[in-house]
Amino acid sequence: MLTVAALTYGWMTSYPDNVNMSYGLPLTWGVHQLITIAGPVDTWRVDMSALLIDLVVWVALLIVVPMYVGKAKGA
Repeated sequence: MLTVAALTYGWMTSYPDNVNMSYGLPLTWGVHQLITIAGPVDTWRVDMSALLIDLVVWVALLIVVPMYVGKAKGA
């Protein structure tokens, strides 16, 4: 559940002529452009390498942290 929450976390960035929703932690893997100076748009930019790195980081954390905590409690 933590991995899904980290990958789908989004924040809005608003410039005078541009509004974007960005997704992903720690790397931004997706940007949804909502508004430009010419009007509303619906454009997505997806960085697959950043998405894969995010997945690897979060899955590794979810595997390594419980193993470390288990060893610390047993010692």
